[in-house]
Amino acid sequence: MLKVAEEHERWSHGRWLFLLVAGSIVALVLSFSGGVALGLLSSRSTLHHDAFSSGTVSLSSSAGSSCLASNLLPGATPASCTLTANYQGTAPGYLGIDVLIETKSGNGGTKLYNPSDQVHALQVSVTSAAPSVTFTVPTIATTCPSGAPSGSTCYEIDHELVSTTPLTAATAPVTFSTSVSLPSGTTTGYRGGTAQVIVTAHAVQSSHNGSTASCVAGSRCDTTSPGPSSLNWSS
Repeated sequence: MLKVAEEHERWSHGRWLFLLVAGSIVALVLSFSGGVALGLLSSRSTLHHDAFSSGTVSLSSSAGSSCLASNLLPGATPASCTLTANYQGTAPGYLGIDVLIETKSGNGGTKLYNPSDQVHALQVSVTSAAPSVTFTVPTIATTCPSGAPSGSTCYEIDHELVSTTPLTAATAPVTFSTSVSLPSGTTTGYRGGTAQVIVTAHAVQSSHNGSTASCVAGSRCDTTSPGPSSLNWSS
């Protein structure tokens, strides 16, 4: 049974469930003076406007959505959740996403999302159709954010590039789809486990901001990535 919810439901013990949350898209504004950018601006989580002399880079989207599947059985593949980002503004910029997975174990004792077990654990996929990109799913445990459910183990990868070409106001909206499936051979250890996938989209100016020459769409592209001139996503 699949239903759509506007808020996180309370984690259910003893049931198969997952919650996919698409993070809200933010707006950012930057300026140029004499052909030189005055600052590298980016923002996320809340709507943000900073006014300068000229030029804007902004991003709007559909409202963040929550998808809840309860009593997910082995072999089940519920409908995916989607988030549409519409790039707007007078100056070009790059679009990226962050993918965070928060997972817990149930009465079976094993956390539902388990990168070390690709045969039995929950399978997660994040894609976009135009451009056609399959994004890297995080596999290394990281520190959970403060809002993660108690007892969670978290996996996160940030700054995954949507396109190596800057977006403009003429660029068509980009729709991200998050899909999950539970293999038919899932073992009882995963019984009652839960997983939550959070996808957040954000943008940053392309001018005076490194290069995507060493980057690949669907993978991390920032100053920690291979290559000396990858993008800087922070202000």
